[in-house]
Amino acid sequence: MSKDTTYTRDTSKPFDDSDIDYSAIDKMTDKEVHKAALEDPDAQPQTEEELKQFKPVKPKLKESSNG
Repeated sequence: MSKDTTYTRDTSKPFDDSDIDYSAIDKMTDKEVHKAALEDPDAQPQTEEELKQFKPVKPKLKESSNG
């Protein structure tokens, strides 16, 4: 079994963000955003240790059909 985790996203439908009030988010300070994240058990910020484990990802380029 591979250690790598792969995520895919359904791009056949546009992302629906109509229920998000971006004006309220824009009014929040960085401290308020961080505090809100800490209060949400499903959206915990990554620790410094966890962030060090991430590796950069290069997007796959679509193959050209020019032969």
